[in-house]
Amino acid sequence: MNNILLKLVFVMLVNSPVQEKQAYILINSIRDFGGLYSDCPVYVFVSDTSGTPCYSLKSLNAILVPLDDADTLPDYPFLNKVLACARAEELLQGKSEIIVWMDVDALVLNEPSEFCLEKNKIIAIRPVNLRNNVGLPADSKADPYWKRIFDYTGLKTKKVPEVETLVDSQMVRMYLNSAVFSIRPEAGIFTEWKKLFLLLVYDRNFQKEACVTDNHRLFLHQSVLSAVVAAKAKKSQIQWFSQKAAYPLHHHCQLPHGKRVIDLNHTESLIYENLWNVPNWVMSVIRVDEPLRSWLQEIYEKETGKGVYIL
Repeated sequence: MNNILLKLVFVMLVNSPVQEKQAYILINSIRDFGGLYSDCPVYVFVSDTSGTPCYSLKSLNAILVPLDDADTLPDYPFLNKVLACARAEELLQGKSEIIVWMDVDALVLNEPSEFCLEKNKIIAIRPVNLRNNVGLPADSKADPYWKRIFDYTGLKTKKVPEVETLVDSQMVRMYLNSAVFSIRPEAGIFTEWKKLFLLLVYDRNFQKEACVTDNHRLFLHQSVLSAVVAAKAKKSQIQWFSQKAAYPLHHHCQLPHGKRVIDLNHTESLIYENLWNVPNWVMSVIRVDEPLRSWLQEIYEKETGKGVYIL
């Protein structure tokens, strides 16, 4: 049993007091619903230890790690996340079989078995939800944005595997959702991710000529991760999540009916993004049974300070 528990290490990042609260809820969900994995180590990387010391997380046996180099690098979307992943890979190589990255706006609702990687797999993940005018259509030539990314990784566009976006069902070249996924640290993907991401952040021509929209900047970290995975992993080495893992609850109403989860109790993990700001949203659009129902109600009220009416 202990060998199974030591296979997984959860990793997350806190950048603000709000994210500390989210991390507190996420870690509680792991401890309460994680089953075999409920006692697995949780590493929390903290970018601002003076402004957000994360004292509340110590009671949950979280291991706090200062993100020391965060202040010395440019202010760029999701750069801290890339730095945290690379640092986690450095710390956990040879100590953990699998790293599970979770953005703090996520929850574990059942034993997360889909985070466990099969013997020949090096990453478990899902494609992005939406193309967002960033993903490269499978039948298109690489635009300047993707061409530069592919050039850095040595990829030829036609050799990059195709995937289908979850919500808008677009066929694009490898474009992966980085909110929740698991990975083998020995693959070195996070280290390469950081290296390539920083090269592109500092590439003035690329930033001026290719990162032409807010979405291109916002999702650059995700685009680079996708290219690194395509370069380092065969498609047969990628383990695709079912709808039970990393379910995008914030896109529930946009999903085709055949892709929607009917009962939240049957999911292993989900991403909710800003749904806590919408009163009664979870309870009004998807079925939730006990004991999860009461747990969510208690957590919602603690997080928002507002009461919840449940039908």
